[in-house]
Amino acid sequence: MTYYLLIGWLLAVGSPAALALDMDTRDLVKTWNVRDHHAKGDGQTDDTEAIQATIRMAHPGDTVWIPKGTYKVSTLGLRSGVHIKADGTLKQHLDRTEEFTKERQNSSAPLFRGKDISDLSLSLNAQALHEAIYLSGSQRVTIYRSQLHGDSTKLRSFAGILLYKCSDITIEGTTVAGFGTDRRHTDRYQPGTGIRILESKEVTIQAATISHNGENGVFIHASPDVRVLGSTISHNGMSGIQVAFGTSGVEKNYRFENNILHGNASDAVDINNRGSREPLAIHASILHNDSKDNGFVKGKPTPDGSGIATLVNVSQVTVIANKAMGNNRPAVYMEDCGEILVKDNEADNQVELVGALNSLSLLSNTFSNITFINNVHARYICMENNQLTTLHMPNGIRIDSLLVNENELGNASLNVNLKGSVQLVGNRIVNEGKNPALLLVRADAVHLANNRIVSNRAPALIVHATAADVLVEENTIRAVNTCIIDQGAQHLRIKGNKLTAMDAGNHSLTFRSKNPQGLLLAGNEHTGRDDRPVIYMEGKGTAQMDAEKIIRGTVELDGVNVATSNL
Repeated sequence: MTYYLLIGWLLAVGSPAALALDMDTRDLVKTWNVRDHHAKGDGQTDDTEAIQATIRMAHPGDTVWIPKGTYKVSTLGLRSGVHIKADGTLKQHLDRTEEFTKERQNSSAPLFRGKDISDLSLSLNAQALHEAIYLSGSQRVTIYRSQLHGDSTKLRSFAGILLYKCSDITIEGTTVAGFGTDRRHTDRYQPGTGIRILESKEVTIQAATISHNGENGVFIHASPDVRVLGSTISHNGMSGIQVAFGTSGVEKNYRFENNILHGNASDAVDINNRGSREPLAIHASILHNDSKDNGFVKGKPTPDGSGIATLVNVSQVTVIANKAMGNNRPAVYMEDCGEILVKDNEADNQVELVGALNSLSLLSNTFSNITFINNVHARYICMENNQLTTLHMPNGIRIDSLLVNENELGNASLNVNLKGSVQLVGNRIVNEGKNPALLLVRADAVHLANNRIVSNRAPALIVHATAADVLVEENTIRAVNTCIIDQGAQHLRIKGNKLTAMDAGNHSLTFRSKNPQGLLLAGNEHTGRDDRPVIYMEGKGTAQMDAEKIIRGTVELDGVNVATSNL
């Protein structure tokens, strides 16, 4: 039976005659039942030609309906404007199957093939041996409420949905699963992507379930304007979402939001622009995703597994309010990037920084730590209002301007030995280790202000002679054995701090200097033990002391020329 529905009759001019004149084929939407055109749906009969004939008979705006049953088919061609609605299951049968290779990345026999088509929708239940849907040169296509399953035993599978040179494609409420076998090895993977987007644009994936595919959940190559929203992407053989780059520089405008990214063998989101060009401004947003247990194969770690994102050679990326737990690799990995904002994220592992970084802001996050690899050279890094354990900074990195403000560091031992200026303001720093909370070896300028530092087993601050232009002011510092040690830094200025030597130490010094070089102590408050030194200077050198307040303890100056003493 073929069904007819009238549309647009309320827009007729009003009279019965006028209505009759407007009832041409454009006013009729037909639903074609494939059973009326010799399709059996018994799982045994080849229904390919019956269904294809029905598609050929339909007009733009019509719907081809495939009722309940199992339909054995090979390949079906799509037509512009002809919608497909399958309540039954389409089960692909082929005399022989093909395999994905680098030279052949699409099959010759997908279940549904659309070339240069437009303005249609597909709602399918399908079991495919090759691609379930392959569209090329097509636009304004919606795939909705579909169940697309592949051959989960196939080692080199084609994608579940393949888009090539398409635009304005929506995939909504759709499951894509089993395209390729589960990944077998930690050090290599096999093809089989859930949704593969090549040289396309304006693609939206929403409320989809993409799982247990051989390679990536969603793979995007040389394709701008892609959104993945509210989807579950899990247990795929590579990354949940991967953005790869061509040579034309078209990659931009990505939004990955409110997704569940669990159990993928590589990264949650991988945006990787390897090459010699400057970081590409891609205007990407990675928002409100939940990531867990990525970067493992059968419980063993792979080389990958970033919890929130891997970003390589890109700029204009915001990473906001994501949660990542139990992942193999860093929560966020950034290498050779331009402008990046990382804000309001929560993860149980670290941030890793590599190579050239232009402008990085880390605001109000919770991470285990932030690790700088030894080749970092950055223009500007701002860390503000984060909860961290510590910062790992190797010797010899370069950061023109490093701002570390209003953070909580739960067990910090910071090594500052770099080229550039450093500002630490308003932080709460606790150190439980045997190394100092803060070691200043080298920097062009250092400003420490309004920090609260507690070092329970070691000195709080050591300033090497090679550190230049160091100002320590208005901090509250409590430490075992010594709060601040000066090893002869030029023109070190220590002003307005509250320094307390904790009773657990062998001695009770708040400040110690050897060979001071133009040292200034001004307006600091010192609390140690009665009748024991709290300020101790030795060797040769010069210092100035102005309005120092000794709450408990004494001052011992051993050979140092103190220009002014006003205690």
